Amino acid sequence: MGRIIGGLCALAARPAHGRVTILFDTHFLAFAGVAALLVISPGATMVVVADAAIEAGRRAALWTVAGIGTANATMALAAAFGLAAVVHRAPGVLWATSVVGAAYLAWLGLRALWRAARGAGSGAAPDRRSTGLKPCAPYAESTAMKPAGTHPGIVAQDFSPARRRVQTSSLARFGRGLLTNYANPSVVLFYAVVVPQFIVPPDVFLPRYMLLGGTHVAMSVLWQGLVGISVGTFAERMARPRVRRAMDLAMGLALLGFAIKIAIF
Repeated sequence: MGRIIGGLCALAARPAHGRVTILFDTHFLAFAGVAALLVISPGATMVVVADAAIEAGRRAALWTVAGIGTANATMALAAAFGLAAVVHRAPGVLWATSVVGAAYLAWLGLRALWRAARGAGSGAAPDRRSTGLKPCAPYAESTAMKPAGTHPGIVAQDFSPARRRVQTSSLARFGRGLLTNYANPSVVLFYAVVVPQFIVPPDVFLPRYMLLGGTHVAMSVLWQGLVGISVGTFAERMARPRVRRAMDLAMGLALLGFAIKIAIF
């Protein structure tokens, strides 16, 4: 372990273009503290991940987190190569980002409220064991003792509360994560304005920025992934309709609140 740490320190202090670049210093620690606080603070990104977990489970939440991480990484890369200049010269970019982000979060919020009002979750059929509903007698007799999916016109359904059927593809969940952060002006400003503040002479800009940006991306993926797994597990265990409707309602209101916040950004 000592040799590994020593090697990292030697790499971090390796001369670049005639200057000594010390990557892991007090400025890095200060940035890591600020980034950690921002990552764990409740925000639109966290609510979108929680909404995906409640609607469709842990796997959907993790696909959303993958999209969020990809968006963060690409924006960090863009900022390292001049995104700040674009934002400074074209302030309309932030305005357009705010409009798109607010509209998208509002749409997600309305979907969650619709699920709460409908009381049907993610489109999954209700569990007859929990609702007490029974099919009419002729239908029950005609389908008795037949495996699910073998009766004409009947599609096999998984009625387990822990395995809600999801119509949205994994790619769509990934895209939801991408759009959530691409259309968030706060994230754009963080990479374009905040991160460069922790780069001071004699630091070499690109290596330092890559370290800071990568640190934030890693923190975000780990934390949002933990949120998605935790909320998804809780949602699967608390599968009662009233609890699900309450969670959908809370997510819908939170998403609409963040949509308003971004709209007046």
